[in-house]
Amino acid sequence: MTRIVIDRHKVALEYSTDCMIVRVPGNPPRTLPLNRIDQLICMHSVQLTTQLIGQLYKRGIDLVVINQRYEKHSFSIFSDQQKIVERRCQQYAWQLEESQRLQFAKTLCQHKFRTISRLIKHSQTQVNTTQALQQAAVCCSEQSLRGIEGNLQRQVFEYWRSVIPVHYGFHRRERRPPKDPVNATLSLTYTMVYQDAVRQAKKRGLDPQLGFYHRTAYGRQSLACDLMEPVRPHVEAWVASLFTDGVLTKRHFSETDGGCLLGKTGRQVFYDALGEHAPEWRRSLDAAALWVVKRLDQSMGQAA
Repeated sequence: MTRIVIDRHKVALEYSTDCMIVRVPGNPPRTLPLNRIDQLICMHSVQLTTQLIGQLYKRGIDLVVINQRYEKHSFSIFSDQQKIVERRCQQYAWQLEESQRLQFAKTLCQHKFRTISRLIKHSQTQVNTTQALQQAAVCCSEQSLRGIEGNLQRQVFEYWRSVIPVHYGFHRRERRPPKDPVNATLSLTYTMVYQDAVRQAKKRGLDPQLGFYHRTAYGRQSLACDLMEPVRPHVEAWVASLFTDGVLTKRHFSETDGGCLLGKTGRQVFYDALGEHAPEWRRSLDAAALWVVKRLDQSMGQAA
């Protein structure tokens, strides 16, 4: 995927003859052919013409707008190229049945637990994935499963807290607002992976809002959150490595009333590093979406 990141203030983007025109004050305009772009990522201060937005949608180019200060103000526009009504109707019916949701959620969480076990092999006493897997196999309610998953996730964050240098101030997961560099980077990375999960769901003809483990909620694409779960351990391990390996340091961040924010130089470092891992995560998200599709299609076949 060719990803273009526009990460400067007062940038204006326009459309002209199959190209995106990038206008930066004090510099000559740049021209980028749209047929070479798969995804456009902009900070919230970038200006886009409606003509360009329409062309992005028409050509199937993702538009992702990131707002670091107010995470809920981030948004994305995807070209919904596959509209498979029967599959989405089955998805809607399936997510209404608790037994179907629980079966899906248990498989999802067990996959996540095994991934955690592979990534944190030497810390079985601190992160007890064996116990979590055993409990998930026999639990009989969604509430119990969420308790098991939440308990293990707390253990995981405690493990990363012990690994990441103490001067970064990472004590626990804090989202709104993130109060330290680690939480700020986790939030930004989760946002990027979330947008990819939405795309993969739509690519496979699924409704990203109709989740199974994550229930339907205002402003949340619940199925995308479901697809993310097995990928989250990889994201957390990668973010931890950015700090343990010194790729990101405190000088890349600023403290404001709105929380801890990744600065311009840090964002460049972040996106460069992300580009190396995002394709692998995207393949995992697509595999999860394809698994859901196969389950739904099999269910439709049995019903017929």
